[in-house]
Amino acid sequence: MILRLRILVLGALAAAIPLGAAAQGGPGDAGIFTTRLANGLRIVVVEDRAVPVIQSGVWYGFGSLEETPGKTGLAHALEHMLFRGTQQVSAGGLDDIIARLGARMNGETNYDYTHFYFEMPADKLDVALYVDADRMVHAAMRASDWAVERNAVLNEIDGDASSPFFNLLSRVRAAAFPGQPSGRTPLGERADVARATVADIERYYREWYAPNNATLVVAGDVNHSVVFDKAQRYFGGIASRRLPPRPNLRPTPSSGQTVEAQFPFPFEVVDLAYSVPGDTERGEPEISTLSTLLENERSPFYRALVETNIALAIEASADTQLRGGLLHVFIILNPGHGAPAAQAAFESTMRSVLENGFDADLVIAAKRMTIAERLYAADSISSLGDLTGYTYGIVGEKIGDEDARLSAITGADLLNTAKTYLSRPTVVGHLSPNASPPRRTSDKSSASATDDFSKRVPNGPIVEPSWIARATRTPTTARSILMPTTFALSNGLRVLVQPKTDRPTFVLRGSIASSPAFEAPGKEGILQLASSVADYGSVNYPFAARRKATDEIGAFLSTGQDFSAQGESRDFERIVAILADGETHPSFVDPWLQIERSQMANSLQSEESISGVMIDRAYNQLLMAPRDPALRRPSASTVQGISREELTAYTQRYWRPDLTTIAIVGDVSPQRVRSALESAFGAWRADGPRPDPRQMPLPPPTSGHDYIGTAANQVYIRLGQPAIARSSRDYDTFLVLNEILGAGGAFESRLWQELRQKRGLVYNVSSSLEAGTDRGDFRIELNAAPGRVIAAVDLVRRELERLQQEPVSSTELQEAKVRLVGNALLDEASSGGQARQLLDIATNNLPTDYYRTLNDRFASITAADVHRVAREYLRPNRLVEVFAGPSGPWSQEAI
Repeated sequence: MILRLRILVLGALAAAIPLGAAAQGGPGDAGIFTTRLANGLRIVVVEDRAVPVIQSGVWYGFGSLEETPGKTGLAHALEHMLFRGTQQVSAGGLDDIIARLGARMNGETNYDYTHFYFEMPADKLDVALYVDADRMVHAAMRASDWAVERNAVLNEIDGDASSPFFNLLSRVRAAAFPGQPSGRTPLGERADVARATVADIERYYREWYAPNNATLVVAGDVNHSVVFDKAQRYFGGIASRRLPPRPNLRPTPSSGQTVEAQFPFPFEVVDLAYSVPGDTERGEPEISTLSTLLENERSPFYRALVETNIALAIEASADTQLRGGLLHVFIILNPGHGAPAAQAAFESTMRSVLENGFDADLVIAAKRMTIAERLYAADSISSLGDLTGYTYGIVGEKIGDEDARLSAITGADLLNTAKTYLSRPTVVGHLSPNASPPRRTSDKSSASATDDFSKRVPNGPIVEPSWIARATRTPTTARSILMPTTFALSNGLRVLVQPKTDRPTFVLRGSIASSPAFEAPGKEGILQLASSVADYGSVNYPFAARRKATDEIGAFLSTGQDFSAQGESRDFERIVAILADGETHPSFVDPWLQIERSQMANSLQSEESISGVMIDRAYNQLLMAPRDPALRRPSASTVQGISREELTAYTQRYWRPDLTTIAIVGDVSPQRVRSALESAFGAWRADGPRPDPRQMPLPPPTSGHDYIGTAANQVYIRLGQPAIARSSRDYDTFLVLNEILGAGGAFESRLWQELRQKRGLVYNVSSSLEAGTDRGDFRIELNAAPGRVIAAVDLVRRELERLQQEPVSSTELQEAKVRLVGNALLDEASSGGQARQLLDIATNNLPTDYYRTLNDRFASITAADVHRVAREYLRPNRLVEVFAGPSGPWSQEAI
């Protein structure tokens, strides 16, 4: 089943039903409560009080499959129009809400549903509920708004068509289900969108957007009875509607075709696409498990393709709807190997498996890992909300139902399903690199139409009810819950532990401090190679034994310079022991060393055609000192020349406990963590004096210029200068400055307002502070049509100068602080996010209460502080400039 995240509802308003505990090791339904309003709206609440944030969303049972011929793509267009506001909350009002709360909002259109959600501090839930109830019936649907939004939708269609994977997926789906609704992605036909009127869109809205075709899902720090009362208050007065009949949407596959797509992509890809059951059909759990099995590194498919060096990787991905869909098996080819050989190797292996059956051990492993993925999704409030919402609201069942089906699968079930659906591909897709110059392309790799309305451009004035204006201007009472226990082992290894007892799981993140200077000249790439090969086994846990051990307990584990683990708390000691052996005794043996070394060398050669890599290199060359070790980069020849002995010597010298930090979040106590780490890592000893991982300072700001020609029709510009390190006393103030100027391309930022909103000079513009432990840089990135590049760059400089010349307004200052606090709080909504914040505390020597006191520290920052930081650090006339795209005056010199 596709993992989404929201909640289902059953019963009547007065009869709230708590659902059962986790079944067979999956996430289960504990903490989920449901009810139904008299108008048919289903309410689902997931109580998870680990962090004071919520995700609130509405799932409508209307997607692209309900569209009529000639009116396709309008389910997605309707999703866009719901962000254009109502009479009570305008588009500008929506943006104001998000900005002032530091919240997030988004929408997604898929085959069978459309989904809207907000993420925000828990004490602001009423705001989200009011907005969703209001736009369920009062969306403005103005022709003037559609005239603007049509261009945004068409640009999205065109942009996604430039994604190599999305383009391939679209072609494959069209070939698999020709002339059928399932043969289109949810973006629909471009021509239909181009000629659609607002009346066409409003017809779908009036037909399908009704409480009896929707599910409201609230997940996070809430009480279900309180949410039920609020849902009745905001949604109870909305009338139900008679819904149109739903068409028979079971697609009929057409097999035997091969489709081709050519892009300036660094690797050749084969897509073996199989028509499979949908998410409500018999055979779906088996397909999910087979997908996991196909990717398993102990599977015969991995041996036939990756271990033979034919492929860099094999990945399986389902693109299904409620009835029918496709399972894609992507084979990413190693340069020098062809698509026919890869397809032949896979299909030969499949024939052998179908004849002889699956290894019983692999069946158990695939089942366990499939269930584990679902279980670990519940460690994130947003992921838990999505899983619940899709399961309850769209599929129409409980989470435990799928858990039980997955647990009951046998080897015979998998074999029968594979024989039925995987004997031969329905369609074969082939993505081949072409000889065009590199260009900036979309990286979209899924078929759904997923938007990011937290950064969209609203139209018109700010209109919102007075009580919402008061609520959004009242600081949240929510505070970070992070207050880790810290200690160090006797060998110097530093540990941070944040207990989180809402789920019987844990997340571990670790890092070994490093520096490019640790790589000897001529051995560039040794760190990356060591980290890659370390993942293939250690002295006490060689490749097969390690994979078997982690498969048995459903754990995810990665070793190297940065390492991680995720598992169930009951297996904590065993997982830590495997991880510790991988960090302290990596084996670097063949065939894994030979395979990874060859693949890395081939990948480095292919990177020369990736425009993003070329831009980064040009920027660093201008920013850094000529002899900065970070400018030395690996090549195919340096990597091929690295031996096993050199890898061992490197890790013995530079992978050491006194450079290592481990952060753990989950259902484990600090005492248990200390005991397990002492047992697993306590004997790890440093060899020789501690090397200094600090990087050399960046030189003073100075002007510089470079240009990279690409086939794009717009110009990408990166401007930058040296800035401050993460440890600087001015870091928080610089963050506020960056937020006001252009962080994340926010609508209310100065750069967006001046360059995009007022003058239309750019397609997008943003600023960022890239601060490492020892040094940092400040950069501004924008995309503009060639005729507007010079004016846009000039205006960027003027905005930097304005920050130096006059204090920011009190409104800008307050909104920037709220956004920063809100974003940090939302980042805590997952165990992984909390672990990353703990590592931030440790690696930058921050106080353990850094995030807990964030509100107070930002509150003390004044406009005068921002003004001082702007004058002290910004150098508008000494920026480095990198341009990529069509030629112009910027091709030869700075502007």
